[in-house]
Amino acid sequence: MSKPWLPGTQTTTGTWGRILSECLKDANIDPRPLFEQVDLDYEEAIAPDTRIPDIKLRHLYPLAIAATGTESFSIQLGGYVKAHSFHALGMAILVSKTVGDALQRFQRHSAIISDSGYIEMSFVGDNCRFEVNVDRDIHDIRLLPFAAINAFTFGVVSMMREITEDADLNPISVELCEPQPKDSKPYENAFRCPIAFGKPREALMYRIADLERPVRYANESLAKQHDQITESFIKNMSPAFEDELYRQILNELPNGELSVDRLASRLNMSSRKLQGKLQQQNTSYQQLLDKARKELASKYLSSTAYSITEISFLLGFANTAGFCRVFKRWFECSPTDYRLRIAAHG
Repeated sequence: MSKPWLPGTQTTTGTWGRILSECLKDANIDPRPLFEQVDLDYEEAIAPDTRIPDIKLRHLYPLAIAATGTESFSIQLGGYVKAHSFHALGMAILVSKTVGDALQRFQRHSAIISDSGYIEMSFVGDNCRFEVNVDRDIHDIRLLPFAAINAFTFGVVSMMREITEDADLNPISVELCEPQPKDSKPYENAFRCPIAFGKPREALMYRIADLERPVRYANESLAKQHDQITESFIKNMSPAFEDELYRQILNELPNGELSVDRLASRLNMSSRKLQGKLQQQNTSYQQLLDKARKELASKYLSSTAYSITEISFLLGFANTAGFCRVFKRWFECSPTDYRLRIAAHG
C-alpha cells in the first residue's frame, strides 16, 4: 500500500519508479543506491499502487542520467512505457475506441500519472495539440524535470503505436522544453517527426484524421469499467483539494456572485491551473457551485431570516426566477413550498 505522504504533497505514480528501475537494470546499473540517495525505499517506490513525491523524483532523474552517462536517457525510458504500465487507466486506453478516445482519457485522468500538472487538448486546423502543463513551485522551478516529461511524451507516442498495432503512427511535430541536446538523433529516431526544443511546454501534434484511427482491441463497455476504477482511485488519492475548493465556495457565495477567477485567486493559483486541477478530479467548477448552492439554499430556507429574493442573491443568482427554476430541478418543488414543508415538520 502506498505510503501516506503529508496532505498537499504532489506525487507521481510509482509506475515511473518501476520503469526507471527496469531501464537502469538493463543498463547494468543497480537502481537501489540511486533510490536510497533521494530517501526512497526501493521496494515501496516500485510497488503497483504507490505514489512518489515529485520533489524526490526531481532529484532521482538526474542521478539516473548521470549513472547511465546517456543524454537521451529520457527517450530510452519512454520506450519502456506500455499500456499496462498505468494499470486501470492503461487498460482503459488499451480498449478505447479510437486514438482520439485514448488521448482524451490521458487528458481526463492525468492526475493518476502525476498531480503536478495537467494535459490540455486543443484543435488547430486539421491537427490536434496534446499539451503537457507542469506546475512550478514558489521559486518558479518545475515540479517535474524535462526528463520526466520527455519520457512521458514519448511513452504516449509509443502507446498509440501499441494500441493500433501500427509502428508508423507518428505525430506530425513535437515540442520539448529541454534545450537543444548535443545529439538530437535519438529523439528524431523515436518520434520520427520534426522536433522543436526549448519550447514553453511539451506538446505532441497529431492529425485529426489519425485521432479517428481504430484501436485494435476496442471494447467500449470494458473501457468505461476501467474509467470508473480510475476515477475512484483519483478521488481517494487526493480528496483534500476538492474539499478545500468546496469549502471556499461555501465561504464565498454569501458575499455575492463567485467567479472562477475569484475562486482561483483565493486558492493562490491561476484560473487555468484551477480548471486543470478540477479536470483531474473529474469534476467542474459548475458542479461544485451547484452542490454548494443546493446545500446553502436548504440551510437558508430552514429559517425565516431571509426572504426568497434575498436567498437568490446570496447564492449568486441574477434574479429570483433563475433561482426558483434551478431550485425546482433540485428538490422538485418551489422554494416557498420547501419552506412550508420544513415548517410543517418543525
